[in-house]
Amino acid sequence: MNIEYIGNNAVVDDGQNAFTFEVSDNPRSFDSYRVDQQTLDWTDNRYHLGGWRVFPYGNDNQLPKQIRDIVQENYIAPGLVKKKTQWLWGKGPKLYIEKVVEGKLVKEWVEDDEIWKWFQSWDGEEYLTKACVDYNHIEGVFTKFYLSRGGRIGKPSIAKLEHSMPDKSRLAAELTDTSNKATHVVVTDWNFEMINAILNPKVYPIFDYKNPFAHKNSILYSNMYSFCSDYYTVPDIYGSFEWLRRSTAIPAILRALSQKGISAKYHVISPQKFWDDKKKMLEDDATARGKKFKQKDFNNYKNDFLKTISKVLSGESNTGKFWHSTKEIEIEGTNMKEHGWEIKEIPSNTKEFIESQIKISERADHAVSSGIGIGTVLGNVSESGRSSGGSEKLYAMKEYLETGVDIAEMIVCKGINFAIAANWPNKKTKMGFYHTEPEREEDITPSKRIKNQ
Repeated sequence: MNIEYIGNNAVVDDGQNAFTFEVSDNPRSFDSYRVDQQTLDWTDNRYHLGGWRVFPYGNDNQLPKQIRDIVQENYIAPGLVKKKTQWLWGKGPKLYIEKVVEGKLVKEWVEDDEIWKWFQSWDGEEYLTKACVDYNHIEGVFTKFYLSRGGRIGKPSIAKLEHSMPDKSRLAAELTDTSNKATHVVVTDWNFEMINAILNPKVYPIFDYKNPFAHKNSILYSNMYSFCSDYYTVPDIYGSFEWLRRSTAIPAILRALSQKGISAKYHVISPQKFWDDKKKMLEDDATARGKKFKQKDFNNYKNDFLKTISKVLSGESNTGKFWHSTKEIEIEGTNMKEHGWEIKEIPSNTKEFIESQIKISERADHAVSSGIGIGTVLGNVSESGRSSGGSEKLYAMKEYLETGVDIAEMIVCKGINFAIAANWPNKKTKMGFYHTEPEREEDITPSKRIKNQ
């Protein structure tokens, strides 16, 4: 028997029959990664670590990792996010001065050797690259500031900036602080896999742009404000989680229909809660026997269980047999969750089934590209493989550069522009990303047109 895993999903083939297997947290809920709507205000929750009250990033304090997982498991989302990062980056970071020319605000790109040498001394491009990636996933950036040793002799300056991982950085305040205002950032492994994550977290004050030399090290959280959401941003991609999950599941179904001539007869959906309970049972059993639980034990249990399902669903000897399961209703506040197994027979009219799945996939691709914020034209997401026309792409590029870059650039470059202003208060120089104005092919010298490169 062959079991091929695709994330939490799988294709099971015993040589005669096959079925596709999907793990779904709650068929009646929005998505396995999404928290209940009534708990979207995460500030209602509190985490205490040492003498600090930590403001959770997501209902379970793991939203950045959840976004990472659901994006990376999808076949189209990583490419769209990377493309959006490339659009923001343009030709890379450059220095500029804002001027008003004939009543219009323009950026005058300049060279400043002093600032640029400082920027290169700590590999500022790598920092900004990571900041762009973070912004396009979670619409926020954590930046750590380091002061130079000159502060000891009365000449303080910011020596360098460093990217701080968003999955490890959390806004916090002292337990004695009743203002509900974040004053520090706690950096640690929030999975608490090592004892040091609990005993020795790193704590930094939040960077104060009005007093930039107040602390030897500090962290700035620059982000896009989300309406009626305190502390952290709820990224736009959050609303596309259901479409991302659906888009991820469809390739597993189609693979079973085409791989090695397999004709899958069933699509089995199991509740995530079932596997969570079984995993806890195995962990408790290992603890009771004085042994250490290993992930391999759980994987073996899952394989054996899938083999059992295959035996029930296949073979003439199983005629008349049936699969029995119960549904568990879980009430959380005003939200009702239903946990139960589903076995759906894949109809024999394969052509119609595949066409319907493709239509769902196309709709999911459009929803995902919209949620990521790059649009279908720039993301090359089109129906039936149709390529967008040149004028259509040109218009989309111009619109994106005029409306989709400025706020993102401001947030990504906020830390570095605070540092430039602190180190060179008499200069009006800022850093941003240089973008070239897109031109029509007919307006470009023939030798420089894309088709002739």
